Amino acid sequence: MQEKNRAILFDLDGTLINSGVTFHKIVNELKSACGEKEISFEVVREFSSRGASLILKNSFPDRSEEEIYELKEKFLNRYESILTNEIVVYEGVEELLKHLDKHDIPWGIITNKSQNFTYPIVQKLGWDKKTDIILCPEDLEKTKPDPEGVNKAIKMAGVEKRDSMYVGDHERDILTAKNAGVLSVACTYGYYESDPNKWSADFIIDTPLGLKKFL
Repeated sequence: MQEKNRAILFDLDGTLINSGVTFHKIVNELKSACGEKEISFEVVREFSSRGASLILKNSFPDRSEEEIYELKEKFLNRYESILTNEIVVYEGVEELLKHLDKHDIPWGIITNKSQNFTYPIVQKLGWDKKTDIILCPEDLEKTKPDPEGVNKAIKMAGVEKRDSMYVGDHERDILTAKNAGVLSVACTYGYYESDPNKWSADFIIDTPLGLKKFL
């Protein structure tokens, strides 16, 4: 059994789960209700890690702030009602997590997604039984790219920073890792807004299972 000298920490949306699929579905429901033409997934994908407001502003570019606010309420209510029925886990994630468990490598999740959306998802997937490290904005004073979350997770895991990693699909995840002094892993899938190859990450993966060769 491997000594617990490091931890693998993950972003959630766009890294472990493809929540953008659900966001896209809800946006098009709203589009249809407004009598507007449906939009492609790519329009939603880019902002799927930035919150409902930006998703909606990008999807309804001609709407006022007041209208976006009203759409946001409908969006979040709808998401809360279906979030555990519409979970899309990226291919290879479960196999990767089993590999970490098998080799006694602690792992956890640090996300900017609020608790009321994160906890039902991780509980539905059974991940809350495999890790105690699930950190949301409500657990921290500062969110990413501030290193507070990673620092807290490292302390919870009782490991060293040197060989620990933070894995994410957005440039702010790489900045978070660098600010915390852990290894950074950039995903070329997910909700990146710029080229992941230009983020100066320590490692780059094209699929979740790609991480195994760096462990």
